[in-house]
Amino acid sequence: MTPRQHGDTETKLAGFEARLQDGFEWVNAHGREILVGLAVLFVTGLVAAGIWEWRQLSRAHGDAELARIEARYAASMGATTDDPFISEPANAEQAKKAREAALAGLDAFVAEHGSSDQAKIAGLRAAEIEVDLGRLPEAAKRLEALAPTFDAADARRAIALRLRAYVLDQSGDTLGAAEAYETAAAVKGYPPRALLFVKAGDAFARAAQAERAIAAYRQALATSPEVAEQEGIVGRIGVQQALLDAATPPPAPASTSDK
Repeated sequence: MTPRQHGDTETKLAGFEARLQDGFEWVNAHGREILVGLAVLFVTGLVAAGIWEWRQLSRAHGDAELARIEARYAASMGATTDDPFISEPANAEQAKKAREAALAGLDAFVAEHGSSDQAKIAGLRAAEIEVDLGRLPEAAKRLEALAPTFDAADARRAIALRLRAYVLDQSGDTLGAAEAYETAAAVKGYPPRALLFVKAGDAFARAAQAERAIAAYRQALATSPEVAEQEGIVGRIGVQQALLDAATPPPAPASTSDK
């Protein structure tokens, strides 16, 4: 599995509140760019919540300890404070230890903060790191418990379900992955919903569920005709329909009475 890239700028306690306020102002002034950024992350294949989403979540909720955990992780991976993404270090053991330390810090944070919003964000990040460490059963269990704690329209619910879908797919549960993608796509607060419907359709197709694949592809088409056109959804629907037609037995000839 190719590790996903994460990271954050190191936040010093001095002046933290001022920088946090700057973050809020930036988010408020760049709403459209945020939506585009979310879509770009998904299109380019980041299966976890991702560096951009993580930064926005941690910045918006403003917990200094989360910023410190992420800063220590970035430094342990050999990144500088100006790196937009953390490159995978050449030393695999270094990366493993950095992730394990970050995971331990996040788990401690979750234990301390209970069911708070910050703890939920930390849980999402912990699941990302578990995926990067190849601990798919642990990530799946965490995400299964975490997703229902978000409101139905909360974009973070879609993030959790999207990551869970990836974990299920990597674990061999293609049908479960398809259903998780489809559930994530139903979260209206998540901007790139059409792409999640595409992912659901692809997974249903690989699970030999042609009828459900067609339904998911049609949802993508209805949600965003532009995305559907870019992804060639009409063609994919045609392929699945052909499979359905081929699997449907021809009608039996009408019986005639002997004369």
